[in-house]
Amino acid sequence: MMETTTSAAAETWARRVEAWRASGKRAEEFSRREGYAATTLRWWASKLKHETPAAPEVRLARVIRTGAATPAPSLASPAATIVVEVGAMGARVAVASGADRETLAMVLDVLRVGCTR
Repeated sequence: MMETTTSAAAETWARRVEAWRASGKRAEEFSRREGYAATTLRWWASKLKHETPAAPEVRLARVIRTGAATPAPSLASPAATIVVEVGAMGARVAVASGADRETLAMVLDVLRVGCTR
C-alpha cells in the first residue's frame, strides 16, 4: 500500500515539475501560485532527475532511397561512408575506409534483427 502511495506521489510531483519547467518561472513564483513550497518542488525535481534513467544516445543516419535502376552512391565521397543496399534478396553493406566502427556495429545489429522477423 505504501509503494502505491509513493508511486502516486511521484507521478503527481513529476507532473508538477514538468509544468514548472514548461512555465519558465522561478520555483518560488510557480510554487506560491500553486500552493506548495518551492523547496519541495526543487527537492522533487532533483529526486526525479536522479531516478530517471538517462535516455540512450540516438545516432542518426541519412537514408537515400534509390530505384532498382539507379546505382548506389559512390563510396569515394564523402569519406567514412557506410552504404546499405536492401533488396528482395537481402542487404549489401559497403564500408568506406575510416567509417565509424560503432555506427557500423549498430547498422549490422539492425540488419540482423530485421532478418529474424
